[in-house]
Amino acid sequence: MPTDVLLVVLLTTVTVSPWFARLTRLPLPTAQFLLGCVLAALPAAGQLHVSPNLILLVVLPMLLFWEGYRTSVAWVRRYWRPILLNGVFLVGVTAALIAVVAHWFDFPWPAAWSLGAALAPTDASAVTAFGRALPTSLVTVLRAESLINDGTALVILAVAIQAADHHQFGPGAITLRAVESYGVGIAVGLAVTVLLLVAVRRIAEPLVNASFAISLPFLAAVPAEALHGSGVVAVVTCALVGSRSARRLVPGRARQPIHAFWEITTFVLGGALFVLTGVQVRGLVTGISASHAASLVAQGLLITLLALVVRFCWVNLWTVILRTVDRRPVQRALRAPFRARAVNAWAGLRGGISLAAALTVPSVAAGLPFPHRTDLLVITFVVVAASLLLQGSTLGRVIRWASPSLPAADATAVARARRQLAERIRRALDDGDLLSDASAEVRDQLRRHVSVDVDGSADQQRQVDEMRANLRVLERKREELVAMAVAGEVEDTVMWQVQRLLDNEETRLEALLSATGSAELENDDVNVGHGAGRS
Repeated sequence: MPTDVLLVVLLTTVTVSPWFARLTRLPLPTAQFLLGCVLAALPAAGQLHVSPNLILLVVLPMLLFWEGYRTSVAWVRRYWRPILLNGVFLVGVTAALIAVVAHWFDFPWPAAWSLGAALAPTDASAVTAFGRALPTSLVTVLRAESLINDGTALVILAVAIQAADHHQFGPGAITLRAVESYGVGIAVGLAVTVLLLVAVRRIAEPLVNASFAISLPFLAAVPAEALHGSGVVAVVTCALVGSRSARRLVPGRARQPIHAFWEITTFVLGGALFVLTGVQVRGLVTGISASHAASLVAQGLLITLLALVVRFCWVNLWTVILRTVDRRPVQRALRAPFRARAVNAWAGLRGGISLAAALTVPSVAAGLPFPHRTDLLVITFVVVAASLLLQGSTLGRVIRWASPSLPAADATAVARARRQLAERIRRALDDGDLLSDASAEVRDQLRRHVSVDVDGSADQQRQVDEMRANLRVLERKREELVAMAVAGEVEDTVMWQVQRLLDNEETRLEALLSATGSAELENDDVNVGHGAGRS
């Protein structure tokens, strides 16, 4: 099978993976990984070599940018201490302990630290895919942690590779490299954010605006890497700092296609990354004896257990320390019970990024073959596989077990925000600050319309029924429009323009319907989760 045909098979696999996940009742990343392992049996799978630079410089920046853009800055500020402790210091501790164990497995120190650096960070796409059932606070901590820990791990990996080339290696070198990497990355990310805010004020064409948005991850990552900084940190900084201002400045007609692009692209890239991780099993085990492979699998499972124990102990240890040191009421409100911390520990998943980082380890260092590189890659694959199959497939059960201890979703947040927004608009209309040049009739009509949200949810069911009826009318309009085009009553170009108007109206109604019904849906989800947890 030619490689190009295999690529088509790969994309098709990503497309059908949600169906396979529903069929097997497995989480989507786990299903995609298993499908990749199935594809590894194809003859052409041995010819498919994943470029680590393609993943780290193209796929990773795009995934991290969208995850950072969707991460709440307010929640990051609120939980900055666990994010910093887990995203930076826990990565260093985990990498060091894995390196000690790997050295006990007869790995030289540079190879041992390379293995530790590859396996220390959690995967942002895996955390997001598995953590959809978690409350916002815990998802934010996990997502923000996974956004910054890649930069920490890649710094340690770079220093370890330099050590293999007989460069300076030690705590001082790691600290100096980390400061340089984070400093340059943050500076470049802030500079690109300024460019973003200046550009969106001046770009009116939606297509140009969308093209600029697509290039932002690379505008941040490439200069940062060229200046010996962290491209990951630059991308995350740009996404976090610029997201709120960009949402305010970019008009809706431009924002909708941009968000649609990112949703589709990150789904395909993230799915392809999990599938490709499974495909790599063929190339990794080729040429390894059965006894040696069994030994590497055992070592990988031991390191998996070590990483879980370290994360569990770290989360609980720092919880005790922070509770002892900081007893302010505002911090008491942020405390998580034991079961919630257990979910945090179990949700620290490793994914394709770890394997991509391991693949960046060179084949030759200081003129000699890099020691234990093949063993390093196999162990990394075993840890990633164990994480996706063991932790991923059981995370739902752990969440249900911990659900009574997890914070309940704020089911009224959307409705409350809509009422507050409507109240502000009504006051602006009453004070003459808004539409002062409009006629009294128009202002009264708008005031009555806005008052529906201000007065509460008495007419909510009527609004829902009206929106659903309008959606049915739009569906009939679309059918009649196509029939008119088939009969030659309107030209195709006219039909397309009218269809665009109908699509915009459908999008608006579905968004309103989703917001209106979100409170009821969230309440149902919380009740189901609590009931499952009690059972």
